[in-house]
Amino acid sequence: MSNITEAHNEFDIHAWAQFITKSREVEPPWSATVFISFVYIITITGILENVLTCAVIYNDKTMHTSTNFYLFNLAVSDLIVTFTVLLGAPDYFEYGQWTCKVHYFFIVVLWNNSVLTITVLSIERYMAIWYPLQFQLTPMWRRVLKIITAIWIMAILETIPELWTVDLVKLNRSSICSTVPTPTARVIHGFLGLITFLIPLAIMTFVYIMIALKVNITQKSNTSNKIFNHHDNRRKLNKLVIILTLSYLLCWMPFFMMRVLLFALENYQLMALEKWWSLGQRVIYINSYFSVVLNPIIFSLISTKFRESLKRLWVTNIKKRKLNIAVV
Repeated sequence: MSNITEAHNEFDIHAWAQFITKSREVEPPWSATVFISFVYIITITGILENVLTCAVIYNDKTMHTSTNFYLFNLAVSDLIVTFTVLLGAPDYFEYGQWTCKVHYFFIVVLWNNSVLTITVLSIERYMAIWYPLQFQLTPMWRRVLKIITAIWIMAILETIPELWTVDLVKLNRSSICSTVPTPTARVIHGFLGLITFLIPLAIMTFVYIMIALKVNITQKSNTSNKIFNHHDNRRKLNKLVIILTLSYLLCWMPFFMMRVLLFALENYQLMALEKWWSLGQRVIYINSYFSVVLNPIIFSLISTKFRESLKRLWVTNIKKRKLNIAVV
């Protein structure tokens, strides 16, 4: 009880360490095994999907569009975050405080880069449909390169405050890299929850509604005008909007809810969540990491053009090389 009172009045790292220890003790015994299994499945699947995405876009010149360059940036970012996860276990750090902070920093930079890239993709589609002449004013390469550079800079700037929200917390038998609810960290989480989740969600919701509105209006006025080159544009577009919104919420809503809890609750109120905290952290990690698998599926693998390019890549490059090796 004294630890909770101290945490209520002033943040106590030792009380927080005891809270995490107890939370892990009451965690279901199967959760760690399921967590590790999901991490390995996501890692293997994510590497395969994102390598294929990069290979298809790089090798097929017909795929060299502004949208696909953003997808290439997204795939590269997802690959880097996958290898960053492999460099260290998700929970345990025995190499010091700054190793914890740097590892966390790199992962969150890449996650922020993914969110920003998806947001920019939605804006790009909105501009292409509502203001198509705007894209003719500047060369594609120059525009895309500037925007991707700005995305990375913004992702880094968004992540720098995270360094004040995590620390190496020493438990009884190990040390973990954990978010700590210091007064400064609570304010930072409230601010980052706004700019890394709510604002991108609002932007994506607005532009997808406007895109759907434009397509519906255009098809009603001129059925021969096919913006997306589909037989049933409205039905497919509505499906795409729903998938994009649900996938964004699936991956990032748990992370956002953690930020809300850290911002809104006092430390003694957080410690009342002892039974669920450790399990919740695993869910947050898996959901956020799962974006490296969902991104290629949503933006590339559901595309007919991508599947055709992938087939050509297999036939012209990979299969021929296998035949040449077999002949030699």
